[in-house]
Amino acid sequence: MKLTMKHIACLSVGGLAIALAGWTSAAQAEEPIKVGFAAALSGWLAAYDEEPHKAAVLKIEEINKAGGLLGRQIEYNVIDTKTDPTVAASAAASLVDWGANVLIVPPDYDMGSPAALVAQNAGTIAISTGASDPKMGAQGVGPYVFTAHTAGQAAGIVMAEYGYKKLNMKTAYMLEDVSMEATKSSCAGFVAAWNAAGGTLLGRDTFQKEDPSIAAQITRIKGLQEAPEFIFMCSSLPEGPSAVRQIRAAGIDVPILSDTGMSGNFWLNGVPGLKDFYVPTLMSINGGDPRSEINTFLEKYKARWGALPTTEFSVLGYCAIEQWARAVEKAESVESDAVLAVMNQFRDEPITCGPTSYTDQIHVQVSRPQLIMKVEDGAFRPQELYRNEFVPDLKLLLRSGQ
Repeated sequence: MKLTMKHIACLSVGGLAIALAGWTSAAQAEEPIKVGFAAALSGWLAAYDEEPHKAAVLKIEEINKAGGLLGRQIEYNVIDTKTDPTVAASAAASLVDWGANVLIVPPDYDMGSPAALVAQNAGTIAISTGASDPKMGAQGVGPYVFTAHTAGQAAGIVMAEYGYKKLNMKTAYMLEDVSMEATKSSCAGFVAAWNAAGGTLLGRDTFQKEDPSIAAQITRIKGLQEAPEFIFMCSSLPEGPSAVRQIRAAGIDVPILSDTGMSGNFWLNGVPGLKDFYVPTLMSINGGDPRSEINTFLEKYKARWGALPTTEFSVLGYCAIEQWARAVEKAESVESDAVLAVMNQFRDEPITCGPTSYTDQIHVQVSRPQLIMKVEDGAFRPQELYRNEFVPDLKLLLRSGQ
């Protein structure tokens, strides 16, 4: 074949285009992947966000040390939301403008959803490290939003089943702290699972953060014709420990089963000699956790930050980055739509926090195994991992009709 000058010119232009495309692809491959943190590092929410943030940084450093994600290093940018929803929204907007491929937002629906909404509107994946409200997801903020935590209903469900099937107790009395949506969700889950199991609810009552005394509620419990085999109390701090102290001071010594908000040894000194108190948790930070991956996480956290975490919620930050990175690897892309499609297909994905599942309708965990902890000798001690059989549907998750 005889080449003319026209052929040569075309080949030259074509070769240049291929070279430029290859150069562009290589340049993009060298660009860092960007993770934006709208984190509450001051204000009251810092107690729940600082340690998950440190755990997330730990995971990013591990990924970078191992060669990066898709062969690219991860760069991160942190803006303190100051436990202010308005600041959270502006922080998220700044991080989106910075070019974040994913946003990690605060561990609370009220404080984190404004930041998540900015990400949703920008078509960017956002993950809350600890929101337990299903509205932090496809049913509320939008389809690009996830939470690494378990739905509040699941804690109540786990304790209902554990009480009925493991502790062999058939009658209960419920005390509902109506101060927070999370505690109301736990009680909703408990009632649904307790009824499904065949348990008998002898009565139910409410209290709230502003109540210094629950004397009237205690009187009603003691006035029951039949004493309950246990009390289920969905509550948090500081009202929860106060209620427990009053119950025990009144001579009511039946077991108390509570939800995740009552975990942590730091409040037990306020109720000396407490016995027969159970909570479901993410992990044991005081040793004895039956999962090697959790114990490895704790060792790495201590080595990086000089001390063990003080709350089990810390691991959620690690898992938020872990699950997003896993989806990026499977999608072979950081594009939000590609990552979203993979995350929506997670079915018991093996993540450090436990088997992780999502659908296009539910972006919160509903059946991840939880570690049952019991107070023994003034401290919470792990008993066993328990995975609920009763799985909440959307109606229960959204507490519709209640």
